[in-house]
Amino acid sequence: MQAGYQLNEELKIWSRPDYGSINYSDGDTTELRIKFLIDQARDVSVFSDELRGWCTDWPSLYYLSSTRANLLRVFDADLRGDVLEIGAGCGAITRYLGEQGGNVLALEGSTRGAGIARARTRDLPNVSVLAENFERFQVDKRFDVITLIGVFEYANLFVSGANP
Repeated sequence: MQAGYQLNEELKIWSRPDYGSINYSDGDTTELRIKFLIDQARDVSVFSDELRGWCTDWPSLYYLSSTRANLLRVFDADLRGDVLEIGAGCGAITRYLGEQGGNVLALEGSTRGAGIARARTRDLPNVSVLAENFERFQVDKRFDVITLIGVFEYANLFVSGANP
């Protein structure tokens, strides 16, 4: 990884040494619960029966269910190259992208979210997670596919200006 990014050995995510986080959260209770469930799971795959069994409310359904992958299934054949996911959140789509076999760089502005996304993809060596503000994101790489799912509505958190 270039542009001054360093690997955080504890979280297994990349970031700049001075990076904090964007001001986005689904709430401490929700994110800590999702992190706990993912950390406890033996199977973190898209079709994990274990994770599906823990889908008891909207946040857990959103982050742990296999149904979000339906957004990209039609593009499966195109997801095997270099993929940039902007706005990885807690890694539901990141997991799916990684299982398709491409080289995935998941960009997430929330440091906690990036850590959860990495935990969800912990067994996929073809996935890297970067905690970074989109406006400061820099890599010397071109991507075959770029995804932005559930990102634009939060642009005011990571894009400066009068009308992000």
